[in-house]
Amino acid sequence: MKNKMLSGTFWMSFGSIFSRVLGVIYIIPWLLMFGSQQNQYTAQALFNAAYTPYALFLALGTSGFPTAISRKIAIYNAEQRFRDSQQLFKAAIFFMCISGLVCSLLFYFAAPAVAGSSPILSSSSAISIIRALVPALFILPVMSIIRGWFQGNEDMKPFGISQLVEQFVRVLSILLLTFISYTLFHASLNVAIALSTFAAFTGALASLAYLLNYYRRQQPSYRKLKAASQPATYLNTKQLFWQISKEALPFVYVGSAITIAQLIDQFTFKQIMQFGSHFSLTAIQNMFTLFSANPSKITTVIVSLAIAISGTTLPLLASAQADPEKAGKIIQDNFRLLFGLLAPVTIILALLAGRINTVFFGYNLHGSWLMFWSILITFIQAIFTDVFTLIQSLGKHRMAVILLSITLAIKFILQYPLVYFFP
Repeated sequence: MKNKMLSGTFWMSFGSIFSRVLGVIYIIPWLLMFGSQQNQYTAQALFNAAYTPYALFLALGTSGFPTAISRKIAIYNAEQRFRDSQQLFKAAIFFMCISGLVCSLLFYFAAPAVAGSSPILSSSSAISIIRALVPALFILPVMSIIRGWFQGNEDMKPFGISQLVEQFVRVLSILLLTFISYTLFHASLNVAIALSTFAAFTGALASLAYLLNYYRRQQPSYRKLKAASQPATYLNTKQLFWQISKEALPFVYVGSAITIAQLIDQFTFKQIMQFGSHFSLTAIQNMFTLFSANPSKITTVIVSLAIAISGTTLPLLASAQADPEKAGKIIQDNFRLLFGLLAPVTIILALLAGRINTVFFGYNLHGSWLMFWSILITFIQAIFTDVFTLIQSLGKHRMAVILLSITLAIKFILQYPLVYFFP
């Protein structure tokens, strides 16, 4: 069991971490294309203003349901019910097509409200940048359910590699589209940022193609599992999906915790600063870039480690619920792996915070300190992500939801006085 966790964590970490590294490295040439520091601040603010709400809508369409499906598939497989797993997977594909359509339409029509509340100079420009993410939002739910299938079958290799493929194609598209539009054809900054966000769609297409090809190549082993499986039982799809949806909602809520916290910042920072200070909108946008947009590009590496470990643990823990001793051993291995990987990475990044900020975003002493504190805070958020996933894997959804609600309520209450009195 420990070997499975190590193997799964390796593939999840391999794809997740290297995709995050790619997502950080491209920033240097990407920002250099925009020239002046103010253009770079504006580009980061616009990009982040689109991607943070996009992450929430993506979570609504993907995070909870695939996790619940993978958990159910792991349970079916442990009971030698592979035929039922396949039935559930096929029904889930159709369901996620509908989910992608609904979420993409909601995101399209919510763009004006999101842009108007964000700390950016031009709301009208942000609308088209936000809407450029709609195609990706339509296709990603289907891709995520295929990843959930492999996760439920305790095969983490395609999960990790597909993340790397997605990010590589996305980053390549961002750089090419920005160079062609902004450098060669001298298009506006807004057009270049919109094309950069649209690159998420090209990455999703490449990842989906890889996953479908991998699934096709696994057919011989699936046929063996099907031959050894118990006969398929009648699955009341409507009832089953209703039960899974109820189970998935807490996963969606908890999985979106960090994004919700970031959205509280995005939707309140400008309003509080305009009411309680004399800073211009340009200065407010630049501050938002320094404390939110810039650090999030680096701290995502820490969170990705926790997600990789918790994602590997989830199906193992789901299939071991009937054996408390085995479940306890899995949780112990999870914490050893979590702190063994997370602590050194956090310490190294924190010590190098100033240099990292200078290399990627230019010298700024205030920005370096914000980077340092963001890294330390993210360590706590990463532990939170892992622990809450374990709680939910054990079926303690109510506890996870209550604890998260209290945490977000405290942040929301403290948001105004802390921003107002310590701008």
